Amino acid sequence: MSGTPESDKDMEEMTKKVELVDIGGDEFSLEVLTRQFKLCQEVSEEVSVAEYIAGYKELYKFLCLMGTVFGWVGSDVFNKVTLLEKYLAGDQKEHYKTVKTMIEYEVKNNLIKTKKKDDPSGSRTLLRLHRALEYITEFLGNLEPLEDDTYLGQTSRDAYEKTLMKYHPWIVQKAAKMAMGLLPTRKGLIQKVVPDNNEEKLAKAKEDFIKAVEEMRSTYDKTQLFYKEHNLLDIP
Repeated sequence: MSGTPESDKDMEEMTKKVELVDIGGDEFSLEVLTRQFKLCQEVSEEVSVAEYIAGYKELYKFLCLMGTVFGWVGSDVFNKVTLLEKYLAGDQKEHYKTVKTMIEYEVKNNLIKTKKKDDPSGSRTLLRLHRALEYITEFLGNLEPLEDDTYLGQTSRDAYEKTLMKYHPWIVQKAAKMAMGLLPTRKGLIQKVVPDNNEEKLAKAKEDFIKAVEEMRSTYDKTQLFYKEHNLLDIP
């Protein structure tokens, strides 16, 4: 086998501290994940916030499917999605239909406190999801060339160090990297999605992962431009 899993008790205890919330609905579907992130770009070239959230809800189901190993990112995703849904239902909801209009509205009205880390603005909240999406697409996008028996801990760490890690304090970095040591092999991850081990379904899941990554990456690239236009990419 390529690599070995880490099983340190302290690491296991650290990941168990984070509980993921069951959001209900149907079981995780790669097809739904792909469709929602594709739809958020088709509904509007400015990226539909409602469809973006729907895509992220499906992505959250995947994180839950993996168990506590992704608890370090999953709990934050749930909180951010919940907050954004409040904006979509709020008095100013017409300004929150797309990522572009949301950012423009909040910039114009000085609603984004760029130096305040706990600023609850819609733009900063979605930026957190945007950064996590970069890590997830980088990680899942690197699965294709791997052998089935390759453990994914190092693949995940490499993706994390390249993307999301720079935004996290040291203690979060340590917890995240330790949790990644509990990731299964490539085959084990795909079997989480296809638990009955049906060969035809497993083969399709491998193809669907590629399609999902393509749509998530495309969504990420478009969203990146909106934040870059207003110099918001590096706010803490």
